[in-house]
Amino acid sequence: MKKQKNNNFMNFILYFSSIISVTVFLLFYLTLKNECLKNKNEINHLNNERIHNINIVKELQSKKESLLSEHHLINVLENKMIAVAPETLIVNMHFEQ
Repeated sequence: MKKQKNNNFMNFILYFSSIISVTVFLLFYLTLKNECLKNKNEINHLNNERIHNINIVKELQSKKESLLSEHHLINVLENKMIAVAPETLIVNMHFEQ
């Protein structure tokens, strides 16, 4: 009788430990899987942000080049500045010694 009771207790311990082990394994697996998916989504988001920022930089560089171009500067300054022919100026310097 005692052997039967001891065997039942061992079966219970084995069953209980297997249930706990499987539960811990599943929790670990699901946590790891969710973390991987989260990181993958974050990587995709960061790549999309990088592409967006690269496009903004290219657009700003294009605007800078167009604003610094000779054609644009001539058009902007055409009405503001009047070109005047330089006058000749003769400077006579007499040094007395």
